[in-house]
Amino acid sequence: MSPEGIHAGSLAAATTYLDAFEAGDVTEMADVLTDDVVHTLAMSFDGGTEPYLVLTGKDQVLGFFSDILQQVSQRDLSDRRAHAGVGGEVVFVEAGGEAVLASSGTLYRNVYVFKFECADGQVRRITEYANPVAAHKALHIPLG
Repeated sequence: MSPEGIHAGSLAAATTYLDAFEAGDVTEMADVLTDDVVHTLAMSFDGGTEPYLVLTGKDQVLGFFSDILQQVSQRDLSDRRAHAGVGGEVVFVEAGGEAVLASSGTLYRNVYVFKFECADGQVRRITEYANPVAAHKALHIPLG
């Protein structure tokens, strides 16, 4: 496959995944994930360099995001900017995020960078970066 074809497939997989998350469609999210996908939430709440959470395998990733989808009544990843790495298998997506917490109606805003590592038009690895202070304030996750 040409580099352009690889890039297009990777970009389509990343876009489909994020669109499906916004729509609350776990089935469509699943369609673009490899069975052994790894999703890492790279932000740290204790000031360290270790990730907050590493989800391994399609079932664990989708289980986690199914819970998230139930906790938020609205999701929006706006002002998306996608950038493909050399070879086209890595796609970075920057986005502003906004969600409404279903239990309280609290508005949660954050800024995200997603690194999608793809193969054959499917996502095999996602690394998610966000501001942990914004998450702490909205979700009451302890800092430090």
